[in-house]
Amino acid sequence: MAGSFLGIESSLTGRRWLQRVPDGQSEATLGVLEEGVRRLGIGAMQAKLLVARGAVPDTAHRILSPKLKNELPEPFTLQDMERAVVAILAAVQAQRAITILADYDVDGGTSGALLLSWFKSVGARANVFVPDRILDGYGPSPKIVNKIKDSGTDLLITVDCGAAAYAALEEAARIGLDVVVFDHHLMHGAPPPALAVVNPNRQDDVSGLGNLTAAGVVFVALVALNRAARQQGLWTGPEYDLLSRLDLAALGTICDVAPLTGLNRALVAQGLKVQEKLANPGLAALAVTSKLKDPGSVYASGWVFGPRLNAGGRVGDSSLAVRLLSTEDASEATQIAEELEVLNAERRAIEANVLEEAIARVERGEAGPLDGPLLMLGAPGWHPGIIGIVAGRLKDRFHRPVIVIGSADPEDPQAKGSGRSVPGVNLGAAVSGAASDGVILAGGGHAMAAGLTMNFSELKSVHHDLTHRLRSESDAAGNSRDLAIDALVGLGAATPELLDAMTEVGPYGAGWPDPVFAFADVRPYAAAPVGTGHVRLMLEDQSGQRIKAISFRSLNTPLGDALMGRRPLHVVVRLKKDDWRGGNAVDCEIIDASPAS
Repeated sequence: MAGSFLGIESSLTGRRWLQRVPDGQSEATLGVLEEGVRRLGIGAMQAKLLVARGAVPDTAHRILSPKLKNELPEPFTLQDMERAVVAILAAVQAQRAITILADYDVDGGTSGALLLSWFKSVGARANVFVPDRILDGYGPSPKIVNKIKDSGTDLLITVDCGAAAYAALEEAARIGLDVVVFDHHLMHGAPPPALAVVNPNRQDDVSGLGNLTAAGVVFVALVALNRAARQQGLWTGPEYDLLSRLDLAALGTICDVAPLTGLNRALVAQGLKVQEKLANPGLAALAVTSKLKDPGSVYASGWVFGPRLNAGGRVGDSSLAVRLLSTEDASEATQIAEELEVLNAERRAIEANVLEEAIARVERGEAGPLDGPLLMLGAPGWHPGIIGIVAGRLKDRFHRPVIVIGSADPEDPQAKGSGRSVPGVNLGAAVSGAASDGVILAGGGHAMAAGLTMNFSELKSVHHDLTHRLRSESDAAGNSRDLAIDALVGLGAATPELLDAMTEVGPYGAGWPDPVFAFADVRPYAAAPVGTGHVRLMLEDQSGQRIKAISFRSLNTPLGDALMGRRPLHVVVRLKKDDWRGGNAVDCEIIDASPAS
Protein backbone atom coordinates (compact mmCIF):
# COMPACT_ATOMS: atom_id res chain seq x y z
CA MET A 1 0.00 0.00 0.00
CA ALA A 2 1.16 3.53 -0.71
CA GLY A 3 -0.06 6.92 -1.80
CA SER A 4 -3.34 8.67 -1.00
CA PHE A 5 -6.07 8.14 -3.60
CA LEU A 6 -8.18 11.19 -4.56
CA GLY A 7 -6.90 12.79 -1.36
CA ILE A 8 -9.31 10.79 0.80
CA GLU A 9 -7.91 10.33 4.31
CA SER A 10 -11.17 9.45 6.04
CA SER A 11 -14.15 8.30 3.98
CA LEU A 12 -17.76 7.91 5.03
CA THR A 13 -16.84 4.51 6.49
CA GLY A 14 -13.77 5.97 8.20
CA ARG A 15 -11.19 4.58 5.79
CA ARG A 16 -8.22 6.05 3.98
CA TRP A 17 -8.14 5.41 0.24
CA LEU A 18 -4.88 4.21 -1.24
CA GLN A 19 -3.54 3.00 -4.56
CA ARG A 20 -3.22 -0.78 -4.42
CA VAL A 21 0.49 -1.63 -4.22
CA PRO A 22 1.79 -5.14 -3.46
CA ASP A 23 4.16 -5.85 -0.60
CA GLY A 24 7.76 -5.12 -1.49
CA GLN A 25 6.88 -2.64 -4.23
CA SER A 26 6.22 1.08 -4.42
CA GLU A 27 4.01 3.22 -6.60
CA ALA A 28 7.11 4.27 -8.51
CA THR A 29 7.81 0.69 -9.63
CA LEU A 30 4.27 -0.17 -10.70
CA GLY A 31 4.48 1.53 -14.08
CA VAL A 32 7.75 -0.22 -14.95
CA LEU A 33 6.34 -3.62 -14.01
CA GLU A 34 3.11 -2.97 -15.90
CA GLU A 35 5.07 -2.09 -19.00
CA GLY A 36 7.09 -5.29 -18.67
CA VAL A 37 3.91 -7.35 -18.41
CA ARG A 38 2.31 -5.56 -21.39
CA ARG A 39 5.33 -6.49 -23.52
CA LEU A 40 4.26 -10.12 -23.08
CA GLY A 41 1.12 -9.36 -25.11
CA ILE A 42 -1.08 -8.86 -22.06
CA GLY A 43 -3.65 -6.03 -22.11
CA ALA A 44 -3.16 -2.80 -20.20
CA MET A 45 -5.92 -3.39 -17.61
CA GLN A 46 -4.93 -7.01 -17.13
CA ALA A 47 -1.33 -5.88 -16.57
CA LYS A 48 -2.44 -3.27 -14.03
CA LEU A 49 -4.50 -5.79 -12.07
CA LEU A 50 -1.77 -8.44 -12.18
CA VAL A 51 1.02 -6.16 -11.01
CA ALA A 52 -1.13 -4.68 -8.23
CA ARG A 53 -1.51 -8.24 -6.86
CA GLY A 54 2.18 -9.03 -6.89
CA ALA A 55 2.77 -10.43 -10.38
CA VAL A 56 5.98 -9.62 -12.26
CA PRO A 57 6.79 -10.32 -15.92
CA ASP A 58 8.33 -13.71 -15.08
CA THR A 59 5.16 -14.94 -13.31
CA ALA A 60 2.37 -13.21 -15.24
CA HIS A 61 1.53 -15.97 -17.73
CA ARG A 62 1.70 -18.67 -15.05
CA ILE A 63 -0.77 -16.69 -12.92
CA LEU A 64 -3.09 -16.01 -15.86
CA SER A 65 -3.19 -19.71 -16.73
CA PRO A 66 -2.77 -21.69 -13.48
CA LYS A 67 -2.18 -25.38 -14.14
CA LEU A 68 -1.91 -28.25 -11.70
CA LYS A 69 1.10 -29.69 -13.53
CA ASN A 70 3.01 -26.48 -12.73
CA GLU A 71 1.93 -26.18 -9.10
CA LEU A 72 1.36 -29.71 -7.79
CA PRO A 73 4.23 -30.83 -5.54
CA GLU A 74 5.63 -34.28 -5.01
CA PRO A 75 3.15 -35.47 -2.33
CA PHE A 76 5.84 -37.00 -0.15
CA THR A 77 7.38 -33.58 0.47
CA LEU A 78 4.63 -33.28 3.08
CA GLN A 79 5.81 -34.65 6.41
CA ASP A 80 4.28 -38.09 7.17
CA MET A 81 2.53 -38.34 3.79
CA GLU A 82 4.35 -41.54 2.87
CA ARG A 83 3.44 -43.07 6.24
CA ALA A 84 -0.21 -42.08 5.71
CA VAL A 85 -0.32 -43.67 2.26
CA VAL A 86 1.26 -46.91 3.48
CA ALA A 87 -1.17 -47.13 6.42
CA ILE A 88 -4.26 -46.44 4.30
CA LEU A 89 -3.33 -48.88 1.54
CA ALA A 90 -2.59 -51.60 4.11
CA ALA A 91 -6.04 -51.06 5.64
CA VAL A 92 -7.69 -51.22 2.22
CA GLN A 93 -5.87 -54.41 1.21
CA ALA A 94 -6.69 -56.10 4.53
CA GLN A 95 -10.36 -55.02 4.24
CA ARG A 96 -10.12 -53.29 7.61
CA ALA A 97 -13.01 -51.04 8.64
CA ILE A 98 -12.20 -47.35 8.09
CA THR A 99 -13.97 -44.34 9.59
CA ILE A 100 -13.37 -40.81 8.30
CA LEU A 101 -13.97 -38.23 11.05
CA ALA A 102 -14.70 -34.92 9.29
CA ASP A 103 -15.17 -31.44 10.68
CA TYR A 104 -18.65 -30.02 10.19
CA ASP A 105 -17.74 -27.09 7.92
CA VAL A 106 -17.36 -27.06 4.12
CA ASP A 107 -13.64 -27.79 4.24
CA GLY A 108 -14.30 -30.85 6.39
CA GLY A 109 -17.28 -31.91 4.29
CA THR A 110 -15.41 -31.69 0.99
CA SER A 111 -12.39 -33.46 2.49
CA GLY A 112 -14.56 -36.26 3.80
CA ALA A 113 -16.45 -36.61 0.52
CA LEU A 114 -13.19 -36.71 -1.46
CA LEU A 115 -11.74 -39.50 0.67
CA LEU A 116 -14.99 -41.46 0.75
CA SER A 117 -15.31 -41.37 -3.05
CA TRP A 118 -11.77 -42.73 -3.39
CA PHE A 119 -12.46 -45.53 -0.91
CA LYS A 120 -15.59 -46.49 -2.85
CA SER A 121 -13.54 -46.73 -6.04
CA VAL A 122 -11.18 -49.31 -4.50
CA GLY A 123 -13.93 -51.25 -2.74
CA ALA A 124 -12.81 -50.32 0.78
CA ARG A 125 -14.95 -50.65 3.91
CA ALA A 126 -15.29 -46.95 4.74
CA ASN A 127 -17.81 -44.56 6.26
CA VAL A 128 -17.87 -40.94 7.44
CA PHE A 129 -18.67 -39.65 10.93
CA VAL A 130 -19.26 -35.92 11.52
CA PRO A 131 -19.42 -34.75 15.17
CA ASP A 132 -22.42 -32.69 16.23
CA ARG A 133 -21.36 -29.11 16.98
CA ILE A 134 -23.50 -28.92 20.12
CA LEU A 135 -23.40 -32.47 21.46
CA ASP A 136 -19.85 -33.49 20.51
CA GLY A 137 -17.95 -30.22 20.19
CA TYR A 138 -15.13 -29.63 17.73
CA GLY A 139 -12.97 -32.47 16.46
CA PRO A 140 -11.97 -35.78 18.06
CA SER A 141 -12.41 -36.36 21.79
CA PRO A 142 -11.68 -39.39 24.00
CA LYS A 143 -15.43 -40.09 24.09
CA ILE A 144 -15.72 -39.96 20.30
CA VAL A 145 -12.73 -42.21 19.60
CA ASN A 146 -14.09 -44.81 22.00
CA LYS A 147 -17.46 -44.62 20.26
CA ILE A 148 -15.76 -45.08 16.87
CA LYS A 149 -13.65 -47.97 18.15
CA ASP A 150 -16.72 -49.67 19.63
CA SER A 151 -18.45 -49.44 16.24
CA GLY A 152 -15.86 -51.83 14.82
CA THR A 153 -13.49 -49.33 13.22
CA ASP A 154 -9.88 -50.41 12.70
CA LEU A 155 -8.48 -47.22 11.16
CA LEU A 156 -9.63 -43.67 11.98
CA ILE A 157 -8.79 -40.90 9.51
CA THR A 158 -9.43 -37.35 10.71
CA VAL A 159 -9.85 -34.56 8.16
CA ASP A 160 -9.76 -30.83 8.93
CA CYS A 161 -9.20 -31.69 12.59
CA GLY A 162 -7.06 -33.87 14.81
CA ALA A 163 -3.68 -32.12 14.68
CA ALA A 164 -4.20 -30.66 18.16
CA ALA A 165 -6.38 -33.47 19.58
CA TYR A 166 -3.76 -34.77 22.02
CA ALA A 167 -6.16 -36.25 24.57
CA ALA A 168 -8.25 -37.97 21.90
CA LEU A 169 -5.30 -39.47 20.05
CA GLU A 170 -3.64 -40.58 23.27
CA GLU A 171 -6.88 -42.37 24.10
CA ALA A 172 -6.95 -43.90 20.61
CA ALA A 173 -3.43 -45.25 21.15
CA ARG A 174 -4.45 -46.67 24.54
CA ILE A 175 -7.43 -48.57 23.12
CA GLY A 176 -5.58 -49.76 20.02
CA LEU A 177 -7.29 -47.59 17.38
CA ASP A 178 -4.95 -46.63 14.52
CA VAL A 179 -5.19 -42.99 13.42
CA VAL A 180 -4.11 -40.97 10.37
CA VAL A 181 -4.57 -37.20 10.49
CA PHE A 182 -5.07 -34.88 7.50
CA ASP A 183 -5.26 -31.31 8.79
CA HIS A 184 -4.02 -27.77 8.11
CA HIS A 185 -4.58 -25.91 11.38
CA LEU A 186 -1.68 -24.33 13.24
CA MET A 187 0.32 -26.63 15.49
CA HIS A 188 2.64 -26.02 18.43
CA GLY A 189 5.18 -28.58 19.61
CA ALA A 190 5.34 -32.26 18.70
CA PRO A 191 2.34 -33.82 16.93
CA PRO A 192 -0.06 -36.07 18.84
CA PRO A 193 0.46 -39.87 18.68
CA ALA A 194 -0.73 -41.33 15.37
CA LEU A 195 0.44 -43.48 12.47
CA ALA A 196 0.75 -40.23 10.51
CA VAL A 197 -0.03 -36.56 11.04
CA VAL A 198 -0.07 -34.86 7.65
CA ASN A 199 -0.27 -31.12 8.16
CA PRO A 200 1.76 -28.54 6.23
CA ASN A 201 1.57 -26.34 9.34
CA ARG A 202 3.29 -28.76 11.69
CA GLN A 203 6.57 -27.30 12.85
CA ASP A 204 8.82 -29.86 11.16
CA ASP A 205 7.08 -29.74 7.77
CA VAL A 206 9.22 -28.12 5.06
CA SER A 207 6.84 -28.49 2.11
CA GLY A 208 6.01 -24.78 1.98
CA LEU A 209 2.31 -25.66 1.54
CA GLY A 210 1.01 -24.00 4.70
CA ASN A 211 -1.71 -22.15 2.77
CA LEU A 212 -3.49 -25.36 1.81
CA THR A 213 -6.89 -26.18 3.30
CA ALA A 214 -7.73 -29.67 4.49
CA ALA A 215 -9.38 -30.27 1.11
CA GLY A 216 -6.10 -29.31 -0.56
CA VAL A 217 -4.11 -31.61 1.72
CA VAL A 218 -6.52 -34.48 1.00
CA PHE A 219 -6.30 -33.81 -2.75
CA VAL A 220 -2.50 -34.10 -2.61
CA ALA A 221 -2.89 -37.28 -0.56
CA LEU A 222 -5.21 -38.72 -3.20
CA VAL A 223 -2.60 -38.01 -5.86
CA ALA A 224 -0.21 -40.20 -3.85
CA LEU A 225 -2.86 -42.85 -3.11
CA ASN A 226 -3.87 -43.02 -6.77
CA ARG A 227 -0.27 -43.55 -7.80
CA ALA A 228 0.35 -46.20 -5.13
CA ALA A 229 -2.92 -48.01 -5.90
CA ARG A 230 -1.98 -48.10 -9.58
CA GLN A 231 1.42 -49.55 -8.76
CA GLN A 232 -0.11 -52.22 -6.53
CA GLY A 233 -2.94 -53.13 -8.93
CA LEU A 234 -5.78 -52.29 -6.53
CA TRP A 235 -8.28 -51.15 -9.16
CA THR A 236 -11.05 -53.66 -9.83
CA GLY A 237 -12.80 -51.24 -12.17
CA PRO A 238 -11.91 -47.95 -13.88
CA GLU A 239 -9.13 -46.00 -12.19
CA TYR A 240 -10.33 -43.24 -9.90
CA ASP A 241 -10.66 -39.99 -11.86
CA LEU A 242 -9.26 -37.48 -9.39
CA LEU A 243 -9.51 -34.53 -11.78
CA SER A 244 -13.29 -34.97 -11.94
CA ARG A 245 -13.37 -34.25 -8.19
CA LEU A 246 -11.54 -30.95 -8.44
CA ASP A 247 -14.85 -29.20 -7.78
CA LEU A 248 -14.73 -30.43 -4.17
CA ALA A 249 -11.11 -29.34 -3.69
CA ALA A 250 -11.97 -25.90 -5.06
CA LEU A 251 -15.09 -25.61 -2.90
CA GLY A 252 -13.20 -26.40 0.30
CA THR A 253 -10.42 -23.98 -0.63
CA ILE A 254 -12.77 -21.09 -1.37
CA CYS A 255 -15.05 -21.61 1.63
CA ASP A 256 -12.14 -21.84 4.06
CA VAL A 257 -10.89 -18.48 2.70
CA ALA A 258 -7.44 -19.76 1.74
CA PRO A 259 -5.15 -17.49 -0.32
CA LEU A 260 -5.75 -18.04 -4.04
CA THR A 261 -2.08 -18.28 -4.94
CA GLY A 262 0.20 -21.15 -5.95
CA LEU A 263 -1.40 -24.59 -5.73
CA ASN A 264 -4.63 -23.16 -4.27
CA ARG A 265 -5.01 -20.98 -7.36
CA ALA A 266 -4.62 -23.95 -9.68
CA LEU A 267 -7.05 -26.06 -7.65
CA VAL A 268 -9.68 -23.33 -7.76
CA ALA A 269 -9.19 -22.28 -11.39
CA GLN A 270 -9.45 -25.86 -12.63
CA GLY A 271 -12.01 -26.89 -10.03
CA LEU A 272 -14.46 -24.16 -11.02
CA LYS A 273 -14.48 -25.56 -14.56
CA VAL A 274 -15.58 -28.90 -13.13
CA GLN A 275 -18.06 -27.24 -10.78
CA GLU A 276 -19.68 -25.40 -13.69
CA LYS A 277 -20.74 -28.75 -15.19
CA LEU A 278 -22.59 -29.73 -11.97
CA ALA A 279 -21.54 -33.36 -12.37
CA ASN A 280 -21.73 -33.78 -8.60
CA PRO A 281 -25.38 -34.65 -7.86
CA GLY A 282 -25.29 -32.77 -4.56
CA LEU A 283 -24.07 -29.51 -6.08
CA ALA A 284 -26.54 -29.92 -8.94
CA ALA A 285 -29.38 -30.22 -6.43
CA LEU A 286 -28.16 -27.18 -4.48
CA ALA A 287 -28.04 -25.18 -7.70
CA VAL A 288 -31.70 -25.99 -8.32
CA THR A 289 -32.97 -25.26 -4.80
CA SER A 290 -31.01 -21.98 -4.63
CA LYS A 291 -31.97 -20.93 -8.20
CA LEU A 292 -28.28 -20.43 -9.00
CA LYS A 293 -27.52 -19.08 -12.48
CA ASP A 294 -23.72 -19.33 -12.65
CA PRO A 295 -22.44 -22.40 -10.77
CA GLY A 296 -18.84 -22.13 -11.99
CA SER A 297 -17.80 -19.07 -10.00
CA VAL A 298 -16.14 -18.15 -6.73
CA TYR A 299 -19.40 -16.40 -5.82
CA ALA A 300 -21.34 -19.64 -6.27
CA SER A 301 -18.94 -21.51 -4.01
CA GLY A 302 -18.55 -18.90 -1.30
CA TRP A 303 -21.98 -17.31 -1.19
CA VAL A 304 -24.43 -19.96 -2.44
CA PHE A 305 -23.07 -23.48 -1.97
CA GLY A 306 -20.96 -22.70 1.10
CA PRO A 307 -23.63 -21.20 3.39
CA ARG A 308 -26.08 -23.97 2.57
CA LEU A 309 -23.56 -26.74 3.13
CA ASN A 310 -22.58 -25.11 6.42
CA ALA A 311 -26.20 -24.73 7.54
CA GLY A 312 -26.49 -28.35 8.64
CA GLY A 313 -23.45 -28.10 10.90
CA ARG A 314 -24.60 -24.76 12.27
CA VAL A 315 -28.26 -25.31 13.13
CA GLY A 316 -29.19 -28.86 12.03
CA ASP A 317 -27.71 -32.25 11.19
CA SER A 318 -23.93 -31.92 10.92
CA SER A 319 -23.64 -34.86 8.51
CA LEU A 320 -25.78 -33.31 5.78
CA ALA A 321 -22.94 -31.62 3.89
CA VAL A 322 -20.76 -34.70 3.48
CA ARG A 323 -23.80 -36.85 2.71
CA LEU A 324 -24.90 -34.44 0.00
CA LEU A 325 -21.44 -34.14 -1.55
CA SER A 326 -20.84 -37.90 -1.58
CA THR A 327 -24.22 -39.23 -2.72
CA GLU A 328 -24.66 -40.53 -6.25
CA ASP A 329 -28.46 -40.68 -5.92
CA ALA A 330 -30.15 -37.64 -7.48
CA SER A 331 -33.37 -38.06 -5.47
CA GLU A 332 -31.45 -38.27 -2.18
CA ALA A 333 -29.44 -35.20 -3.23
CA THR A 334 -32.64 -33.26 -3.88
CA GLN A 335 -34.07 -34.22 -0.50
CA ILE A 336 -30.91 -33.16 1.37
CA ALA A 337 -30.57 -29.94 -0.65
CA GLU A 338 -34.15 -28.96 0.20
CA GLU A 339 -33.50 -29.64 3.88
CA LEU A 340 -30.36 -27.48 3.76
CA GLU A 341 -32.30 -24.68 2.09
CA VAL A 342 -34.73 -24.62 5.02
CA LEU A 343 -31.91 -24.78 7.57
CA ASN A 344 -30.07 -21.95 5.82
CA ALA A 345 -33.14 -19.72 6.08
CA GLU A 346 -33.35 -20.58 9.78
CA ARG A 347 -29.65 -19.82 10.19
CA ARG A 348 -30.06 -16.41 8.56
CA ALA A 349 -32.91 -15.47 10.88
CA ILE A 350 -30.91 -16.41 13.98
CA GLU A 351 -27.86 -14.63 12.63
CA ALA A 352 -29.77 -11.41 11.94
CA ASN A 353 -31.04 -11.19 15.51
CA VAL A 354 -27.64 -11.84 17.08
CA LEU A 355 -25.85 -9.51 14.66
CA GLU A 356 -28.18 -6.61 15.44
CA GLU A 357 -27.55 -6.99 19.17
CA ALA A 358 -23.81 -7.49 18.65
CA ILE A 359 -23.42 -4.31 16.57
CA ALA A 360 -25.20 -2.29 19.24
CA ARG A 361 -22.95 -3.71 21.96
CA VAL A 362 -19.78 -3.06 19.97
CA GLU A 363 -20.84 0.54 19.31
CA ARG A 364 -21.46 1.00 23.06
CA GLY A 365 -17.88 -0.07 23.69
CA GLU A 366 -18.77 -3.40 25.33
CA ALA A 367 -16.36 -5.34 23.09
CA GLY A 368 -13.33 -3.17 23.81
CA PRO A 369 -11.99 -0.01 22.15
CA LEU A 370 -12.95 0.26 18.48
CA ASP A 371 -9.31 0.99 17.62
CA GLY A 372 -7.93 -1.81 19.82
CA PRO A 373 -6.23 -5.04 18.68
CA LEU A 374 -9.33 -7.19 19.26
CA LEU A 375 -13.07 -6.83 19.66
CA MET A 376 -14.50 -9.63 21.82
CA LEU A 377 -18.03 -10.14 23.05
CA GLY A 378 -20.72 -12.75 23.51
CA ALA A 379 -23.66 -13.97 25.52
CA PRO A 380 -25.13 -17.26 26.74
CA GLY A 381 -27.71 -18.40 24.23
CA TRP A 382 -25.97 -16.94 21.18
CA HIS A 383 -26.07 -20.03 18.98
CA PRO A 384 -22.59 -21.53 18.45
CA GLY A 385 -23.55 -22.31 14.87
CA ILE A 386 -23.75 -18.65 13.81
CA ILE A 387 -21.15 -16.91 15.96
CA GLY A 388 -18.48 -17.36 13.28
CA ILE A 389 -20.65 -15.63 10.70
CA VAL A 390 -21.43 -12.82 13.14
CA ALA A 391 -17.71 -12.44 13.88
CA GLY A 392 -17.06 -12.12 10.16
CA ARG A 393 -19.78 -9.48 9.73
CA LEU A 394 -18.40 -7.47 12.66
CA LYS A 395 -14.86 -7.77 11.30
CA ASP A 396 -16.02 -6.38 7.95
CA ARG A 397 -17.93 -3.55 9.61
CA PHE A 398 -15.32 -2.44 12.14
CA HIS A 399 -12.14 -3.58 10.34
CA ARG A 400 -10.71 -5.22 13.46
CA PRO A 401 -10.17 -8.85 14.51
CA VAL A 402 -13.31 -10.09 16.28
CA ILE A 403 -14.13 -13.05 18.54
CA VAL A 404 -17.75 -13.84 19.38
CA ILE A 405 -18.65 -16.39 22.07
CA GLY A 406 -21.95 -18.13 22.75
CA SER A 407 -23.67 -21.31 23.89
CA ALA A 408 -26.67 -23.36 22.83
CA ASP A 409 -27.96 -23.48 26.42
CA PRO A 410 -28.35 -20.08 28.12
CA GLU A 411 -27.59 -21.79 31.45
CA ASP A 412 -24.30 -23.30 30.26
CA PRO A 413 -21.30 -21.64 31.98
CA GLN A 414 -19.00 -22.81 29.18
CA ALA A 415 -18.77 -20.88 25.92
CA LYS A 416 -17.76 -21.73 22.39
CA GLY A 417 -16.00 -18.94 20.55
CA SER A 418 -15.30 -18.18 16.90
CA GLY A 419 -13.03 -15.46 15.57
CA ARG A 420 -12.24 -13.77 12.28
CA SER A 421 -9.17 -11.65 11.62
CA VAL A 422 -7.81 -9.02 9.26
CA PRO A 423 -4.69 -9.30 7.06
CA GLY A 424 -1.47 -9.18 9.06
CA VAL A 425 -2.97 -10.34 12.37
CA ASN A 426 -2.61 -14.08 13.02
CA LEU A 427 -5.58 -14.78 15.25
CA GLY A 428 -5.14 -18.56 15.16
CA ALA A 429 -1.63 -18.34 16.56
CA ALA A 430 -2.79 -16.14 19.44
CA VAL A 431 -5.66 -18.47 20.31
CA SER A 432 -3.42 -21.53 20.06
CA GLY A 433 -0.93 -19.85 22.39
CA ALA A 434 -3.65 -19.03 24.89
CA ALA A 435 -4.77 -22.67 24.85
CA SER A 436 -1.19 -23.92 25.33
CA ASP A 437 -0.74 -21.57 28.29
CA GLY A 438 -4.01 -22.65 29.93
CA VAL A 439 -5.70 -19.26 29.51
CA ILE A 440 -8.60 -20.94 27.68
CA LEU A 441 -9.83 -24.53 27.81
CA ALA A 442 -9.06 -25.28 24.15
CA GLY A 443 -8.53 -23.46 20.91
CA GLY A 444 -6.72 -23.16 17.62
CA GLY A 445 -7.13 -22.16 14.01
CA HIS A 446 -5.22 -20.38 11.30
CA ALA A 447 -4.25 -16.81 10.48
CA MET A 448 -7.69 -15.54 9.49
CA ALA A 449 -9.98 -17.66 11.66
CA ALA A 450 -9.95 -19.38 15.04
CA GLY A 451 -12.17 -21.32 17.39
CA LEU A 452 -12.00 -21.71 21.16
CA THR A 453 -13.65 -23.06 24.29
CA MET A 454 -13.69 -21.03 27.51
CA ASN A 455 -15.82 -20.04 30.48
CA PHE A 456 -18.16 -17.06 30.18
CA SER A 457 -16.97 -15.83 33.56
CA GLU A 458 -13.45 -15.37 32.16
CA LEU A 459 -14.41 -13.20 29.18
CA LYS A 460 -12.62 -10.08 30.44
CA SER A 461 -9.42 -11.88 31.40
CA VAL A 462 -9.28 -13.84 28.13
CA HIS A 463 -9.94 -10.67 26.15
CA HIS A 464 -7.11 -8.94 28.01
CA ASP A 465 -4.72 -11.84 27.36
CA LEU A 466 -5.49 -12.08 23.64
CA THR A 467 -5.26 -8.31 23.26
CA HIS A 468 -1.76 -8.45 24.71
CA ARG A 469 -0.79 -11.28 22.33
CA LEU A 470 -2.12 -9.45 19.28
CA ARG A 471 -0.99 -5.90 20.03
CA SER A 472 2.34 -5.90 18.16
CA GLU A 473 0.83 -7.48 15.04
CA SER A 474 -2.15 -5.15 15.25
CA ASP A 475 0.10 -2.10 15.47
CA ALA A 476 2.13 -3.32 12.48
CA ALA A 477 -1.08 -3.98 10.52
CA GLY A 478 -2.55 -0.60 11.38
CA ASN A 479 -3.51 -0.15 7.72
CA SER A 480 -6.36 -2.66 8.04
CA ARG A 481 -8.76 0.25 7.70
CA ASP A 482 -7.12 1.35 4.48
CA LEU A 483 -9.06 0.70 1.27
CA ALA A 484 -6.92 -0.37 -1.68
CA ILE A 485 -8.12 0.86 -5.08
CA ASP A 486 -6.92 -0.46 -8.43
CA ALA A 487 -7.79 2.43 -10.71
CA LEU A 488 -9.85 5.56 -11.28
CA VAL A 489 -12.28 5.00 -14.17
CA GLY A 490 -15.17 6.89 -15.71
CA LEU A 491 -18.71 5.55 -15.77
CA GLY A 492 -18.33 5.11 -19.52
CA ALA A 493 -15.41 2.74 -18.97
CA ALA A 494 -17.56 0.33 -16.94
CA THR A 495 -18.19 -1.93 -19.92
CA PRO A 496 -18.49 -5.67 -20.61
CA GLU A 497 -14.98 -5.43 -22.09
CA LEU A 498 -13.64 -4.26 -18.73
CA LEU A 499 -15.41 -7.17 -17.04
CA ASP A 500 -13.78 -9.54 -19.54
CA ALA A 501 -10.36 -8.10 -18.69
CA MET A 502 -11.08 -8.58 -14.98
CA THR A 503 -12.21 -12.16 -15.53
CA GLU A 504 -8.94 -13.03 -17.28
CA VAL A 505 -7.01 -12.12 -14.12
CA GLY A 506 -9.31 -14.17 -11.85
CA PRO A 507 -10.32 -16.19 -9.94
CA TYR A 508 -10.46 -13.72 -7.06
CA GLY A 509 -10.64 -14.40 -3.37
CA ALA A 510 -8.43 -14.34 -0.29
CA GLY A 511 -4.88 -13.31 -1.21
CA TRP A 512 -6.05 -12.27 -4.69
CA PRO A 513 -8.67 -9.59 -4.04
CA ASP A 514 -11.48 -8.52 -6.34
CA PRO A 515 -10.72 -5.46 -8.46
CA VAL A 516 -11.85 -2.23 -6.86
CA PHE A 517 -12.40 0.93 -8.90
CA ALA A 518 -13.21 4.54 -8.09
CA PHE A 519 -15.68 6.89 -9.80
CA ALA A 520 -14.97 10.58 -9.22
CA ASP A 521 -17.60 13.29 -8.83
CA VAL A 522 -20.79 11.32 -9.45
CA ARG A 523 -24.27 12.00 -8.11
CA PRO A 524 -26.62 9.42 -6.58
CA TYR A 525 -30.26 9.56 -7.56
CA ALA A 526 -33.40 7.40 -7.40
CA ALA A 527 -32.03 5.86 -4.21
CA ALA A 528 -34.34 3.62 -2.20
CA PRO A 529 -34.05 1.13 0.65
CA VAL A 530 -34.30 -2.52 -0.39
CA GLY A 531 -34.06 -5.84 1.42
CA THR A 532 -32.65 -5.84 4.94
CA GLY A 533 -30.77 -2.58 5.19
CA HIS A 534 -29.49 -2.22 1.60
CA VAL A 535 -29.66 0.87 -0.64
CA ARG A 536 -30.33 0.59 -4.37
CA LEU A 537 -29.70 3.60 -6.61
CA MET A 538 -28.27 5.00 -9.83
CA LEU A 539 -25.01 6.91 -10.21
CA GLU A 540 -24.73 9.70 -12.78
CA ASP A 541 -21.69 11.66 -13.95
CA GLN A 542 -21.58 15.19 -15.31
CA SER A 543 -22.06 13.98 -18.91
CA GLY A 544 -25.25 12.11 -18.03
CA GLN A 545 -23.67 8.64 -18.13
CA ARG A 546 -25.41 6.31 -15.66
CA ILE A 547 -24.86 2.99 -13.92
CA LYS A 548 -27.02 0.93 -11.57
CA ALA A 549 -25.60 0.41 -8.08
CA ILE A 550 -26.34 -1.21 -4.74
CA SER A 551 -24.79 -0.72 -1.31
CA PHE A 552 -25.25 -3.65 1.06
CA ARG A 553 -26.12 -3.17 4.74
CA SER A 554 -25.53 0.59 4.62
CA LEU A 555 -29.01 1.95 5.39
CA ASN A 556 -28.96 4.40 8.33
CA THR A 557 -25.17 4.68 8.25
CA PRO A 558 -23.17 7.72 7.08
CA LEU A 559 -22.56 5.94 3.77
CA GLY A 560 -26.22 5.08 3.30
CA ASP A 561 -27.34 8.58 4.26
CA ALA A 562 -25.03 10.10 1.63
CA LEU A 563 -26.29 7.70 -1.05
CA MET A 564 -29.86 8.66 -0.21
CA GLY A 565 -28.96 12.31 -0.87
CA ARG A 566 -28.08 14.16 -4.07
CA ARG A 567 -24.68 15.68 -3.30
CA PRO A 568 -21.71 14.74 -5.53
CA LEU A 569 -19.54 11.92 -4.25
CA HIS A 570 -16.38 10.04 -5.01
CA VAL A 571 -17.44 6.39 -4.94
CA VAL A 572 -15.49 3.13 -4.66
CA VAL A 573 -17.10 0.11 -6.31
CA ARG A 574 -16.82 -3.48 -7.42
CA LEU A 575 -18.10 -3.97 -10.95
CA LYS A 576 -20.27 -6.92 -11.92
CA LYS A 577 -22.36 -8.17 -14.80
CA ASP A 578 -26.01 -7.16 -14.83
CA ASP A 579 -27.49 -10.28 -16.43
CA TRP A 580 -31.11 -9.51 -15.57
CA ARG A 581 -33.26 -11.14 -18.25
CA GLY A 582 -30.21 -12.18 -20.22
CA GLY A 583 -28.74 -8.70 -20.50
CA ASN A 584 -25.04 -7.88 -20.76
CA ALA A 585 -24.83 -4.52 -19.01
CA VAL A 586 -22.57 -3.64 -16.08
CA ASP A 587 -23.67 -2.54 -12.63
CA CYS A 588 -21.75 -2.12 -9.40
CA GLU A 589 -21.62 -2.70 -5.67
CA ILE A 590 -20.70 0.41 -3.70
CA ILE A 591 -18.05 -0.28 -1.08
CA ASP A 592 -17.39 3.24 0.14
CA ALA A 593 -17.85 6.91 -0.69
CA SER A 594 -16.64 10.36 0.25
CA PRO A 595 -17.99 13.86 -0.45
CA ALA A 596 -16.58 15.17 -3.74
CA SER A 597 -16.44 18.79 -2.66
